[in-house]
Parts: sequence; structure tokens; C-alpha cells
Amino acid sequence: MGADQYHRWDELAASALDWWADAGVDVLVDEEPRDWLARPVRPAVAAPAPAAVPAESGPADYASFWDWRLGAGAPERDWGNPILPPEGPRDADLLVLVDQPNGDSLLGGAEGAMFDRILGAIGRRRGDVLVAGLAMARPLADTLSPDQLPVLTAVADRLLALAPAKTLLIVGHTTSRAILAADGAPVPRGLHGINRTDRELQALAIAHPRFMMKHPQVKRDAWRCLQSLLGGQA
Repeated sequence: MGADQYHRWDELAASALDWWADAGVDVLVDEEPRDWLARPVRPAVAAPAPAAVPAESGPADYASFWDWRLGAGAPERDWGNPILPPEGPRDADLLVLVDQPNGDSLLGGAEGAMFDRILGAIGRRRGDVLVAGLAMARPLADTLSPDQLPVLTAVADRLLALAPAKTLLIVGHTTSRAILAADGAPVPRGLHGINRTDRELQALAIAHPRFMMKHPQVKRDAWRCLQSLLGGQA
């Protein structure tokens, strides 16, 4: 009574053998012990290699450096956007380093107008400072990716070693992290010495004007930092 209890032994045996074959048993006896309940070990996936930093990050001569930095050997040569020249006299005593261009200039439009007011507050103007970029061309994705930063940071270090400027004004979070906190340490506030190059520079970091425009409350922090350029307390 009930369901048909008839089974063909050859079909059952074939089914059992198929299961063991799927489980990886292809010999009668294995010399090595095997944990049949262990989860299969997946091969480790290698992490992508970081972008290589060139041994030479530009010529050792200042004039030649800019010829190279704006030419076919520049890191941004394949980005599809124009490589912009620095703004201001190249022998200026104050070097301003931003992260990237904002259109057809390093600091233009409303951001540039705010930056000009910042310079005016410390008794400077655009014509007597040198403005350069961590990237001298705008990235295709409109923001610098982590794999682009090592090469650009190495090139910026070469610029800091060659430029005659005595003071460096670092503008923007990305630039600050690249130049001041590559090891993950907090970005210091106020004027302080940096010697990641062959000579010491006095450096100061503030937020980018584009960030200040969205978060006006940070203007006060920027002003406190900028006071150190005037001999005040940061």
C-alpha cells in the first residue's frame, strides 16, 4: 500500500557515485586526511597595485621643470583636458598650491573672486603670488582619484624643492592631505615648517574657496590661520 516502493539498484548506485564525483572523490582511498565539512577555500584576490611614482619627478632645474610640467611629459598629458600654466610670477616669495583647475583657470569665477579677497585680507594680490596646481589639468571625472595622487604629490614635492618661494599657502583638503598628511596624520593649523624637500618652507593650509562658499562658517577658521602670515596668532 502507499507509493510504489520499487527502486532499481543500478540507478541508485549511479546516483550515489555521481554525488561522490561532484564532491571531489575520484579515487577509492586518499592518503591525505580530508575535512568533508570544511568550506572551500577561495583563492585570494590580489589588490590592485598602486600607481608607480616615477624615479624622476621632473627636471632638477626650475626653468626646465616648468617646460616639462606643461609639456608632453606631464602626468596629465592623457587626461583630454588642456594643461594650464601657473598664474603669477614664477619667482614669487609666496607659492599658492590648489588641487586642480576649475574650468579654464586654476582659480576663476566666484571661487577666484573669493580667493582675491583672501589675498587682499593679508595684503597680497594675484599679481605678486605664484598659483600652481597639484594637477595642472582638470581630471576627466572632475575630481582627483587616489591612484593619481602619488605621482602628482611627487611632482609637487619637486616644485617645492625648486621654487624660490619661502612660504607655501596650501588650498583645499585634497592638497593638504597630499602635501602635509601623506601618512594619515592630522593636517596642522597655522604657519609651520615643512621639510619633505631638500629645504624648509613655511606652510599654511586653508579650505578651498569652493568649500567656503558652501560652508561659510569655515571662513573664520581660515582667517585665524591666515593671521599667522601677518605675525598674529593662528
